[in-house]
Amino acid sequence: MRNKIAFFDIDGTLVEHKENVLIMPESTKLAIKKFREKGNLAFICSGRQIRFINDKFGTDMFDGYISGNGTEIFFKGEKVYGRNLSQDMLTSLMKSFDELGVSCNFAGGHKGYSYKMDRRRIDRYNSQFPGEAYILEEWKLEDVEASSLDIFYKDDSVLEKCREYFKDMLIFNAHGADMSADVSLKDWGKAEAIEYITKHLEIPMENTYAFGDGHNDVEMIKKVNTGIAMGNAVEELKEVADYITSNIFDDGIYNAMKAFELI
Repeated sequence: MRNKIAFFDIDGTLVEHKENVLIMPESTKLAIKKFREKGNLAFICSGRQIRFINDKFGTDMFDGYISGNGTEIFFKGEKVYGRNLSQDMLTSLMKSFDELGVSCNFAGGHKGYSYKMDRRRIDRYNSQFPGEAYILEEWKLEDVEASSLDIFYKDDSVLEKCREYFKDMLIFNAHGADMSADVSLKDWGKAEAIEYITKHLEIPMENTYAFGDGHNDVEMIKKVNTGIAMGNAVEELKEVADYITSNIFDDGIYNAMKAFELI
């Protein structure tokens, strides 16, 4: 049986922007390499879509990927789980978003579906993906293959209205001054995906670790045996973490893995 399995969020955990460029600390790359060399498994576990993950990390740095906030799971290049938003749910969400005054991207693994996004948002989103544009501006409901979503709003008061409106259904992970948030489902998120893949691989939960920094990492950090919050994490996550490491650019992942003798 494999020794340990660790799950890593992307933004604010594995990578962060420096001068508008996403940077992954060299110490993080080294830590993950050493961890895997000991026979352990490393998984990305993120709200990002698989197209973005493959573009940024390739196929050799990690053993598997949980994308779309838990809605798609890949192991050794094979998709082992996936679920899409139903047409009824898409219709209901669009109606609610109209009432709340937000626009959104229904995010699929390789394509996104714009709902009232402005040109600046669309261009900025597409700039993250080389080659063919990610966002479709014209689409039919029956053709949508989206597993998660992002919302865009004018100010924090709108975000708070969304959180109250969808309090029993959705979790919003805000991206600060960008006035956007990636959204995960309360009934199936990162925690449920971790439970699924650990059972699939027959790895006991006592051998699980997770690293995160955002609101959508809370359930993941609580689910695993050892949940580690980055020094730059939101306070809500730090409150439930088993351990708080240093900031991402202060060798946070490397230091934590050393502390737990994972490397």
